[in-house]
Amino acid sequence: MRLRMRQINVWTVLLVSAAYVVVGIGTAMLAGVASSPAGVQGWRLAAWLLSVAVFGVHLVIERSRREARPGAARQIALQVALAVALGALGVAALGPVRSHWGEPHLLNVAILSLVAWPVLTGVPAFVAALTIVFLLDRLGARTRAARSRAG
Repeated sequence: MRLRMRQINVWTVLLVSAAYVVVGIGTAMLAGVASSPAGVQGWRLAAWLLSVAVFGVHLVIERSRREARPGAARQIALQVALAVALGALGVAALGPVRSHWGEPHLLNVAILSLVAWPVLTGVPAFVAALTIVFLLDRLGARTRAARSRAG
């Protein structure tokens, strides 16, 4: 277990998770004060696009750190998915869960959100990151092979 914890850069995960929380809560607040349904939709789209950007930057950073190591694809995907899941936990805790916490009939929904959001975002993030890293590795191998044949 210690070895795995060393392989996970905790500060990077926490920083990226915080970025997801800022994006999620910030765009939700801006959508809440939007003057039209189109404005609300625009802020929701902005949240998605900013989250995809955070995901992509984090993936690139982790890939550049671990590219030559054995089992790197799994480690990269795990690190990225962990940040996504923690960010979703933060958004769930600060958003819908907080607003329903005082309502006894919605307490079960609030608690379920704290579990469901990280799982429903972290698992697809792991699969997406693993797929992207695999494809980038294959593309890189083809590029290196083509260069070695040409040179």
